[in-house]
Amino acid sequence: MTGSSCNAKAEAVAEKKISNNLIAALGIAVPLLGIFAASFNSLFAFMGGIAIIFATLWGANGVRTVAKYGIGTGVPSIGMVALGGSVAAVVAAAHLASKTVLLIPVIALILALLSGLLIGISARYILKMNIPVMIRCKTEICGAGALLILSHVATITGSFDLPGLKNVSDTGIVLFIFIIGALGILHPYNACLGADERQGRTLKLSLATGSAQVILAGIASLYFIGLPGMITILFGALAWFVTYSMFVRTSFEEGIVMNTGLIPEVEHK
Repeated sequence: MTGSSCNAKAEAVAEKKISNNLIAALGIAVPLLGIFAASFNSLFAFMGGIAIIFATLWGANGVRTVAKYGIGTGVPSIGMVALGGSVAAVVAAAHLASKTVLLIPVIALILALLSGLLIGISARYILKMNIPVMIRCKTEICGAGALLILSHVATITGSFDLPGLKNVSDTGIVLFIFIIGALGILHPYNACLGADERQGRTLKLSLATGSAQVILAGIASLYFIGLPGMITILFGALAWFVTYSMFVRTSFEEGIVMNTGLIPEVEHK
């Protein structure tokens, strides 16, 4: 392949970045709607799967944004701390709004954002991590984590109230939710990191990891809601095939245009 053809190909696949604000808006609105829909009727449990995918997308973008400052092995720890704050926020919200169940997701989101804000401020000014986006990203990751946990609970049990949380806790499924949720958020950037990491490719992989979570949540839901869980499994499988195919295709397209060596001369912004 000649240099001119490589350059033409590079222009064709030039990155079109999506604003962090838009991703955050989608990461809040879609999961909230999906959580409510999944709890309305067990036949709509797959809507919780859509919520899982978008919450994962939001969290993965937060990890990508802060991790580009070169925190290295801090990628897993920054996510685990944030997810821990998310779990605490969800449990607290379930108790605070036990008599007004519809407020649980909103209160959980607010508490998680406050938790992330506190963690971010501590990391920035007490631990002296000189990362300008630390506070915002920690806040967003915690918020995404809370919505992700509630999305899983709603998808698996058909509800997001205190009894629903108790069900996933008593059966040990809450551990499964924590691990696959954290991996779904953290893996995309870890898999795509490097000098040529790009938002589009990383976020497409986050859609795939979110879809994989939907499949697992659907399998777990068979125990609680029965046959409607099959709809979730089929939806998750279809979503995974489509999104992972998008990721693979993008990887091949972007791999073709690297004609200047493994490390580009100009850092991608």
